[in-house]
Amino acid sequence: MDDEKEFFERAGPEVEFTEVRNTDNNLDVKVKNLRDDAMNVYALIISDPMKHGHAIDELRRNFMALAATLLEHGVRLELPKKDRKAEDVIKEAAGELGSMFGAQGVTYGLSFINRVRENIATTKEEVVIYEDEDTGALYFIDENGDEVECDEYGEPFDGE
Repeated sequence: MDDEKEFFERAGPEVEFTEVRNTDNNLDVKVKNLRDDAMNVYALIISDPMKHGHAIDELRRNFMALAATLLEHGVRLELPKKDRKAEDVIKEAAGELGSMFGAQGVTYGLSFINRVRENIATTKEEVVIYEDEDTGALYFIDENGDEVECDEYGEPFDGE
């Protein structure tokens, strides 16, 4: 770790990387070239994160190029098994805004996520639905302790 820090401190913030490419159509060569590109981007970010923070977009393009390369060579890509939830979509949207607007966008995005999370948590009411054994009617108990007839979703009937 110390050797790595010394290397980047000696190199200074104006590190230039020369691109040496093997133009072979072999899958391992293409993947290794993409790995080298990603490592160059990481090296730039390590050398001066304030100056090269925008390079994250290059990593995203590199990742998509990797997926395309694998598909071109007949490698089957598996989709994640995890179901996407509303919170995942909001986080992705906040991340996109952050990449568009920089640090201030990330701050606004995180603030937005927290507000949405708080709103969902405070407006979520848990209703326990009971069934009358004699009549089969559904009801829940409101804040006053009264039984309120409802449907299977906990929606009260209107004055019936």
